[in-house]
Amino acid sequence: MSEQDKVHALYQELVTHFLEPLLNGGVAQCTRALPPAALDHFTLARPVETTVEGSILEALARLSSELTPVELVEMAERGLMATLMAVHNLFWLTDPELDRAFARGAREPVREWVFELIQAIPMPRTRSEALGRHIILDRALALEREDTVVKNWAYTYRFYGRPPPANVVALPTVRFVRQDKTQRGMLELALEGTPELDLETPLRALIARSPITQILRHDLSPDLRFGQATLAVLSDDGLRSGVAQELVKRGSGQVAQPFGHALRVLSAEDPSPQHLFVAIALIADMQILEVFDERAGHRPRSEPAVGDEELFAAVLPALFQVRGPLQGLVMVNPSDARELRERAAKLAEQAGADAVAMALTLLERAQPLKESA
Repeated sequence: MSEQDKVHALYQELVTHFLEPLLNGGVAQCTRALPPAALDHFTLARPVETTVEGSILEALARLSSELTPVELVEMAERGLMATLMAVHNLFWLTDPELDRAFARGAREPVREWVFELIQAIPMPRTRSEALGRHIILDRALALEREDTVVKNWAYTYRFYGRPPPANVVALPTVRFVRQDKTQRGMLELALEGTPELDLETPLRALIARSPITQILRHDLSPDLRFGQATLAVLSDDGLRSGVAQELVKRGSGQVAQPFGHALRVLSAEDPSPQHLFVAIALIADMQILEVFDERAGHRPRSEPAVGDEELFAAVLPALFQVRGPLQGLVMVNPSDARELRERAAKLAEQAGADAVAMALTLLERAQPLKESA
C-alpha cells in the first residue's frame, strides 16, 4: 500500500467511525492520531460510501439550521477539517491506555500536532464556514466516554471507553461478575483528566478559532473578548440573531457579566464604529428577545462605579435615548413597543444613570454597517 493510500484509509476511518456518528448521536471511535501533514489530503478527499457523505452533509445542515437557516455546510472545507482533526487528536490524548511505558512518548508529539492544526484553521469567511466548525466543536464538547469496571470473585478489570471482552463478562452468575459503568464527559477529561499533559491550553486555543463556539460557550472563555473574527461573524444579521436567541435561553444571569465586560474592553480599544455597532447590536438583540421570554428578569448586580452587568443592562435604555440610525435596533411591532419601553425604564433604574450615560456614549460612537457602506 502506498503512502497516499494509507493516508486515504485514515481519512475513511475518521469520517466513517468518528465524524458521522459524532454528528448523528452514535458511538464515535477515535482512529490513530492524525498528522497535520494529512490536512491537504483530508480537505480534498470524499468518503467512499455515498451514504456516509450524505448522512454527514445532512447532519451538518440540520444542526446548523438550529441557529440560522443555511442550505449547505461543506464538509470538504479546510477550517472544518482542521477543526475535526484537532478535536480528534485532543480527545485521543485523553485515553488512559497511552499512559504506558511504550506509548507515553507519543503523547507530546500529538499534542504539538493539535497546535499545528489549530494554526491551520483560517478565519471563517462565510456563514457556512463559521457554522461548520462550530457544529464540530459543539458536538465534540458534548461527547461522553463510558468506563466500565468489571469485578468477579478473583479479579477487577477496568476498561476506559471500550466494551469489556466477552470472555471477561461470561458466566456472570457462576463467576460472580458485576459491572459498574460510569460516564465521563470529554470536556471534563480534557480539562481535568490529564493534568500532567495540559490539554486545557490547546482546547481553549481551539475554541478561540470558532467565533460562534467562543460566544455560546463563554463559560470556557474566562476573559471573553469581541475579537475581529467574532465581530466579522456577528456582522451576519442571521447568525447574530440565532446566537442571541441561543444565549437568551440561558437568561441574563449567565450572560450579563461576560458580555458587559467584553463591551467595556472593546470600547477601550478604540474599535471602528462598525465593529462597536455589531457588539452593541448583539447585546440589544439579547435584551429585546428577553423582554418576550418568560425566563427574563435578571437584576444587574450593583458594583462600584459602573459594573459589567450594569453596563450590559444599560444598553437597552440608552437605545431609546440615542438619536440616529441606531434607533432601528429597537424597532418592533407597535403591540410590543410598550412592553419594550417598560423594560427599558426598569433597566435604567436598576443600572443607574451613570451606566446609562456610559452606554449612551458608546452608542454615539457606533455606526451601522449599512451606513458605513
